Amino acid sequence: MSGLALASPFGALSLLLRIGSAGVVISSLESLVRWRDLGPGGLLDGEVPLTRARWLARLSFLAPWQVAVTLIGVRLLAACVLLGGGGLFEVARAGAVTLAVTTMALRLRTPLGIHAIGAMVMITFTAAALGLAVGTRLAMEFALGFVAGQACLSYCVAGLTKLREPLWRTGAAIPIISATLMWGNGRAAAALKNHHGLGLALCWLTIAGECSIVTVLAVPLPVAVALLSAALVFHLFNAAGMGLNNFVWSHASTYPAILFCWYFLH
Repeated sequence: MSGLALASPFGALSLLLRIGSAGVVISSLESLVRWRDLGPGGLLDGEVPLTRARWLARLSFLAPWQVAVTLIGVRLLAACVLLGGGGLFEVARAGAVTLAVTTMALRLRTPLGIHAIGAMVMITFTAAALGLAVGTRLAMEFALGFVAGQACLSYCVAGLTKLREPLWRTGAAIPIISATLMWGNGRAAAALKNHHGLGLALCWLTIAGECSIVTVLAVPLPVAVALLSAALVFHLFNAAGMGLNNFVWSHASTYPAILFCWYFLH
């Protein structure tokens, strides 16, 4: 998409929605393949989370697995529609509102285990839905500014949090993560085990990269594009090595908002 389109509020929101929708399609298909996790005794059973607060008991209608499967199916359909017709305003508005509502419902149903991916998806689609629902240029600009601010804050907080941790500063964190069962990678763990310098470099490169994203709105456009490209490559490596494939889509979907804000400021 050209810079002219990214400088347009609807052009940026349309691209944001289509990138985010690709991630929703993947995550929805993953959930539907493992639909038993949503039922009684499953990892995402809706009965247990709804007991954590008294007011959530009113949402008991969300607990049955059939409701969860239906919500996921609606999300999948809306995401597919956005991928195909997100360039049309009415399609983008209807799709964004549908995804925002169903994502919120699923988060209320199963708040446990929600991490940065789920939070970013909810923030992105809710902001886009509100901006498109109002439909004015100012509303869409506010939506894009909010998404861009949340994205930069997310990266910066992640980097500063790592900076506080001795394991990250000494270069031990990534070798330890690569050796875990859940997020690990056997080849990476073997390569890092006997190369402390490599682990140290990767840890500090991660910290510096995450903290530097906050400068993207102040630097020249080629530098801003380079920083976002480096962040995308970072997520692609994490997807390949750690299985965090949805981070690619959830965070990349915020880049049109960040670039729109760059054009707006400059």
